[in-house]
This record gives sequence, C-alpha cells and structure tokens, in this order.
Amino acid sequence: MSNAVAATVPDLSHSIADRITLVDDALVIPPPKDGQNRSVQKSGVLDAEGMHIENSITWRGPNQVTHAPDKPAEEEIEHLAGTWMFLGPLFGHFGHFLVESISRIWAYGALKDKIDGVLYVPKFQNRPEHVLSVYEPFLKALGVDTKVLNLSEPTRVERLYVPQQGFGMFQMIEGAPEFREFINAHAGADVEPKGAKKIYVSRSALPPIRGSIIGERILETWLEAEGYEIYHPQKHNHLEQIAAYKAATHIIAVDCSPLHLIALVGNEAQKIGIIARRSGDLDKIFARQIRAFKGADAHAFNALERNWIENHATRPSRTSWGEVNFPKLHEALLAAGLISNPDPWPPLNDHQIGELVDQVAEGVGTPFKPFEN
Repeated sequence: MSNAVAATVPDLSHSIADRITLVDDALVIPPPKDGQNRSVQKSGVLDAEGMHIENSITWRGPNQVTHAPDKPAEEEIEHLAGTWMFLGPLFGHFGHFLVESISRIWAYGALKDKIDGVLYVPKFQNRPEHVLSVYEPFLKALGVDTKVLNLSEPTRVERLYVPQQGFGMFQMIEGAPEFREFINAHAGADVEPKGAKKIYVSRSALPPIRGSIIGERILETWLEAEGYEIYHPQKHNHLEQIAAYKAATHIIAVDCSPLHLIALVGNEAQKIGIIARRSGDLDKIFARQIRAFKGADAHAFNALERNWIENHATRPSRTSWGEVNFPKLHEALLAAGLISNPDPWPPLNDHQIGELVDQVAEGVGTPFKPFEN
C-alpha cells in the first residue's frame, strides 16, 4: 500500500501560522546513497504508521522536488531523542539554499523554546557534513541560532515539528507573511553594513560554464565610470556579502543567486537593477522578490537580443550567455536613476560578438550557437 498523500501546492498568499504538523516517532528519510544528484528525490518525513507527512514536501513552482520515500528496513534506522524541527533538503548550490533550504525557518520563532534543534536531509548524499559546515553560520545570520543536523541516515525522531514550506521559486517567490516577517526581523540583523555605496554584482570572474552576458567586462568599465564598484561575491564569505548588500544604496546585477540574498538583507531605500542574462523572466522574478520583501525600487531590464547556448543544448539555461542591446540597456538604467551619464553606450559589433563568443566557447570547451528570442 502506498504511503503517498494527495498533495496540493502551498498557497502562500495568506497566513500559514497554523501549517505546522507535530509528529511523534517521526521517520526522517534522506535520499538514497547512490551518488546521484536527481532533480526529484524520494525523501521526507513519515509518521509512526508510515504515512507521508504532506508538510515535508518541498515544491519548486507547481512541481514537487521531493516525493514520498520508501520505508527502510528497521535495522537501517537510527534514533534521535528529543524534540526537533524539520527544515527539508539542504542544497549545496547557493541559490537553491537561499530559496528552498530556508523555506521553513519562518516557524523557528514560534518553536525555538520548544525544540532541541533543527534537522535537514541532504539534497543528495555528497559530503553532507561539509555542506552543513558551509551553511550553518549563514543560517545563524538569518536568525536560526540552534543546533543543526544534516541526517544522512534514516532516523526515527522522538518528536518532530514539520512546518509547511513558506517560500519558494516562481509563484512562491514573494513568500508567506510569516516568512517575510521572520526574515525582515532577523536576517543579517547583527551584521554591520560595510562596503561601497554603488556595487555591480559581477559574474566576470566565474568560470565561463556558469554563464553571464556577452561583453560583461565592457559593461563593467561603463559602470565603473558611474561610480560602481565591481563586486565578486564568491571572493567574500557570507557575512561579508551581507555587510556589502546592507551598505549599498545602488545595486546592479545580471540575474543571479546573490539577488536572493539582497532580497533577504537589503532595505527599502535601495535602487536595484536586474539585467536579464537569459530568457525565462528570471529577472522579473528577482524583482518581485525584492519588492515583496523590502519594498525597494527594483527594476527588471530585459535588453536581450538573443541567447548563446552550447551546440548540444536546446534552450537557454544557467550555462547560456546573453547578447544584450547595450544602447537599450543604457536608456533603461538611465530612466530608472541607476546611472546618470546621458551619453548612450555603443552596441557591440559583429566582430566583437564573434570574438567574445569564441572566448566563452574556448573557456567552456565546446562551441556555442545563437538561440534567437
């Protein structure tokens, strides 16, 4: 008999304060130890009778990324005494951590005096303790100051609170009221602002396989002339990143994971510009999140002429490169008050584009082809 429940996508448009399930003798099941990082995993929480707890499901838009796990043999199950709170899968990828691995921390404020700590399961079984060590200090900076475990073995937990996901990708990007309230009260509260007033969050120092916009270094020279510091977040620890984003009054970035963090720790007085580097409206999604969390003046700018993708690819993705109409982008940034020089930026000519695409292809190790919008 299946232990699956008939699940529905969480509605975060109203209070979810009552969406916490308390489970006695809960069975927390991580994904299998087969070394595969699947986009969808069998993982979550079962009750004492083996039924799947709906609140333990993690959603990405309208789709579940965790499904009802199979119950393991009794001799494979470890035991954990005390009362704990379930946080879901712990992603190693920074962007997914910032959206999907913190989506249940909204309940910590109400439960912190009732629990011994919080529990994750690995997104997949690859150095779970290392991933936890990377993100535990960051979790504390977001307001979750307690013991954190990342369970790599099926574990019977004496008492377990399982909150519903309160934040997520796509239609869940604005978060539930309780999630926004917790974040706005705690995220980065103990970190002093430190850094430049104007920053451009750059991808130019990342490996080419990570994707960006064609001619990003050219864009950086124009923005430096406008007083922007070129900021490479991967060269700073998480607390330094928080300090920089709190200090800035003007932020420009291509659509990228650090914008999720800016939404968590920024402020309503900031001007923020998000430049689309790929098709798919992710620039608009980031702007929605920032406006919902902070009420900041956030603008999405899609000046894409076309996408450049690997020869084997069929559509734009996180590894593709965007070809941007720089005169159009200049006009939009000027209108939004993010730059002040009225002289238009010149477009890239065909020769420049060809050379820049060749550089990307050489860095990635595969040819790129245009994908028209």
